Amino acid sequence: MLFPTFGFFYFFAVVIILNWFFKKWPFFWRLFLVIASYYFYFVWDFRFLFILVGVSIFNFFSSLAIFRNFFGRKKFFLYLSVIVNLSVLVLFKYYEFFRASFESLFFGIGLPINFPLLEIILPVGLSFYILRVISYNADVYSGKITEMPLFLDVLLYVAFFPQLLAGPIMRAPEFLAQLKDGGSKKIDNLWESFTYIILGLFKKIVISSYLVLNITDDVFSVPQNHSRLVVLLAVFAYSVVIYFDFSAYSDMSIGFAGLLGFKSPLNFDRPYLSQNLQDFWRRWHITLSSWFRDYVYIPLGGNKKGPLGKYINLIIVMVLAGLWHGASINFIIWGLLNGLGLVAVHIYYDYKKRKNLYKTENNNLIKKFFCWLTTFIFISFAWIFFRSNTVGDAFVLIKTIFNPLKTAEPIQLYVILMTLVGFLFFIFEKQIFQGFKFIQEKMPIFLTVIFIIFIVILIFKMSPDTIPSFIYFGF
Repeated sequence: MLFPTFGFFYFFAVVIILNWFFKKWPFFWRLFLVIASYYFYFVWDFRFLFILVGVSIFNFFSSLAIFRNFFGRKKFFLYLSVIVNLSVLVLFKYYEFFRASFESLFFGIGLPINFPLLEIILPVGLSFYILRVISYNADVYSGKITEMPLFLDVLLYVAFFPQLLAGPIMRAPEFLAQLKDGGSKKIDNLWESFTYIILGLFKKIVISSYLVLNITDDVFSVPQNHSRLVVLLAVFAYSVVIYFDFSAYSDMSIGFAGLLGFKSPLNFDRPYLSQNLQDFWRRWHITLSSWFRDYVYIPLGGNKKGPLGKYINLIIVMVLAGLWHGASINFIIWGLLNGLGLVAVHIYYDYKKRKNLYKTENNNLIKKFFCWLTTFIFISFAWIFFRSNTVGDAFVLIKTIFNPLKTAEPIQLYVILMTLVGFLFFIFEKQIFQGFKFIQEKMPIFLTVIFIIFIVILIFKMSPDTIPSFIYFGF
C-alpha cells in the first residue's frame, strides 16, 4: 500500500476518523492503531506480518529482561537482543550475499563448499524496524526509558504504519511519551501536516517519478548506449531523484503521523546546500545518521581515541551504513567513499584547529560556492555506485563520462527542465514550505480545503501513468 495511491487514502480516511474517535479510551486507541498498522503491513505480504509480530514480541521480553535486570545479567540480555535482531536482518537481507562470497572464497583456496541455497524474500521495512528495536533495547539499558512500556506500546512503536517502511527512525523515548493518556487530544500543526503531505506528493510523483522513468533507469541500466552528456545529466538527475524520492516519503510520513496527533523528527534539512561532507551527513537522513552516530560510532570510541581512531571509526561506520543499504559490493564502495571523504574533511578541520586558523575564516562567496560545488559533485559521484546494479556497471558509466569519443545524443528538454526544477526546489525548499503553509493559514477553512483538493488533483494530473516504488523500499 503506497502512500501516493487512492487505496492508501481510503485506508487513511478510515484510520484518521477512528483514531480521533478512540482517543477517549487510551487502551482501545492503542489497540486500534496496532491493528491498523498490522493491516497496512499485511497488505504487502501476509508472511511479512509474522516476522514483524515475532520481532516485536521478542523485543518486548528482551527489554523487560533488561529493565528488570533478570539474574543481574542485563548486559547479557542487551547483547542477546542485538545478536538475535541482527541475525534476523542477516538471514533475510544478507544470506545470499555471504553464501556466494564464502563459496567463492573457499573455492579460491581449493576447498569447494556449497552452502544451502535459500529462496528468501526481503520483508519491506525490515532494515528500519530492526534498527528501531535495537535502539529501543539500548535505550532501556542506558536508562533513557525510566518506565517499562506496556506490551501494546511496544507493538505500536515497532509497527506504527506512517514510519514502518522507510522511517523516519524515531527513538523509543520520544515516541512512547506521545502514547501517554491517549496521546495528543488535537492536531497541533494541521496546516504544517498538510504541507508536508502535499510537497511530498509533488516530490515523489511529479519530479522523482518523471526523472526515473525518462532518464535515470535507462541510463544506469545501459550507460554504454548513451553519450557522455546524457550520462552526466543522468548522474545529476539521480542526485535529484534519490533526494526527492526519499525526502518525499519522510515528508508524507511526518504529515500523516501529524494528522494522527504524533510529532515526528525532521529527517532532511536541505542537505544539498551543504558546503562539506560532514555537514551533508548532519542534514541527510538525519534519523539514520544520528542512529549510526549514537549506537555505532560512539560505542566504537567516537573521537575519544585520538585522530587516527576517529578516522578509522568514521570509515567503519560509513562502510556499515553502506552495507545496511544492501548486500552488495556497490554499497560497500559507496560507504567507503563517503568514509574517506569524511576523513578528508576531518583532517582538514583538525589541521585548522591545531593551527588556530578558524579566526581567519571569512565569508568569501566564491570560496563558499567552490566548497558547495565540490561537495555536491563528490556526493553525486558516490551515488553512481549506490544506483548501479553492479560495480562493473558503475565503472562503465564513469568511463562513458570521460570518453571524449562518445558521439552526441539528443537530450529531452523536459528532462533538463525537470532536473533544473529539482535543483531550484531544494534550494528554496524552506521558503516554499513556509509560503505554502502561510497560504493555508490565511484562507478561510472551506477555501483551504478546496485549495488543497485542487493542488492534489493538479499533482496527480502532472504525474506519469506509472509511479515507481519508493527507492528505500528495497533496503
